[in-house]
Amino acid sequence: MRLSKLFATTCLSISLLALSTTAPAQWQKKPYVEWSEKDVLSILNNSAWGQAQTVTDTSNMVDTGRRLDSGQSRVTDVPQTKFYIRFFSAKPIRQAISRLIELKQKGSLNQQLAAQLKALAAADFPDYIVITVVADVSDSSSQMGMAATLLDRQTTPQLKSETYLSVSGGRRLFLQEYQAPRRDGLGARFVFPRMADGKPFITSEGVEILFHSELKGGPTLNMRFTVKNMIFEGKLEY
Repeated sequence: MRLSKLFATTCLSISLLALSTTAPAQWQKKPYVEWSEKDVLSILNNSAWGQAQTVTDTSNMVDTGRRLDSGQSRVTDVPQTKFYIRFFSAKPIRQAISRLIELKQKGSLNQQLAAQLKALAAADFPDYIVITVVADVSDSSSQMGMAATLLDRQTTPQLKSETYLSVSGGRRLFLQEYQAPRRDGLGARFVFPRMADGKPFITSEGVEILFHSELKGGPTLNMRFTVKNMIFEGKLEY
């Protein structure tokens, strides 16, 4: 079953900034409509709901980065891809996305877009856990160009058996559906059922959540999130 209706309000043509910052302690004390750009980038890229995994391609490191004078490779020339892994179904992530788009509009937000952003920030996800992954490539070479389209080439059947969420005790929840990136800048969607055996798979009693996905023709994504840090406005958000 396609889950496109869940994202009807998110098809907004904007490329989210891929910058890692240190999450300030003050942002939770303000309503999201008052968050600064620094606040929203912290939430998206370095918070309890959003983190970055860096993958370095060293396959041609010596050949492409060789110094003419010393024969040593230049570490700074090694292509890197950052994968930004976010709990899109968590309210802080969606509020941060909404606020970032608003900030980028610089006061020229029309009523239709404003309504879409408000709906995105307030939406409920009672049935699904949705994790988005955005790839940010540091090099424009053809090799890294392939990395940039890696997420476009994935499919649900390819990923289903090797993509899961894992909680304390080793229990695993496997991928239900994969959706390739669209033009909205939100990245690829990894969709999981929220319930397992009639109960929420993630609870406040848990310690850690692991997102694991072995991308076909690419790296393995592994990102851990600490449950106790995922409380937002008195509620466990994921």
